[in-house]
Amino acid sequence: MIVAILSDIHANFDALSAVAAELARRRPERIYHLGDLAGYNAEPERCIRWAMSNTEGGVAGNHDAVACGRAEGRNFHAAARRAALWSRDRISTESREYLSRLPVQHSVEGRALLVHGAPSDPGRYVLSAEQAQEELSTLFASPTEGPIFFGHTHVAGGFVRREDGGVAPVPAGEIRLPKGARALLNPGSVGQPRDRNRDASFLLYDTETRKVTWVRVPYDVEAARRKVLDAGLPPEFADRLRDGT
Repeated sequence: MIVAILSDIHANFDALSAVAAELARRRPERIYHLGDLAGYNAEPERCIRWAMSNTEGGVAGNHDAVACGRAEGRNFHAAARRAALWSRDRISTESREYLSRLPVQHSVEGRALLVHGAPSDPGRYVLSAEQAQEELSTLFASPTEGPIFFGHTHVAGGFVRREDGGVAPVPAGEIRLPKGARALLNPGSVGQPRDRNRDASFLLYDTETRKVTWVRVPYDVEAARRKVLDAGLPPEFADRLRDGT
């Protein structure tokens, strides 16, 4: 079974539309998301509605928690909190309820585990091999086989546990996981990439062959930037789309 994993769409419907067109071409059997449908950009309702209609489900991100009223974002920096609360004021009751029902973790038939941030803490960033080692060391009791897919960092790539117990970084591209390997893999961000590549990012995972393929999709960045500025959202978020940061 080939599944598509999307993360950190962040109310960027221009990017999501381009990814949706690529998904229609590649035809995965299932689509899942890793949360943060809302926040930062200007079209949260359209992105949430798309996820409701086109995915098998997913997990809640920290911006989703604020957008649905489950959290207030007191630990956010001011601009991010402002954008998350802006999303809250502009999504429907149905979308708010959808976000509020999203779990913290989701198992894909025992073949993969979906989380937003670190498996131990949805708000924790996993950016280094040392952090990945800490997380993977706590997962031996997990009933889920296969990789753990996480988002939150907006950086495509990941980490795989080696046979000697160490953890090696994995660049985004195409890999085949060894059977039984424990891995933390990040599809990157659809709506606000931060790896200095402004193209939208997602990945495909073949649960039978354990092949992982990262995909980058160009989209109309200027259209998305204009929507951010026209909505009166912080201009820095328009700049991040332009720069891929």
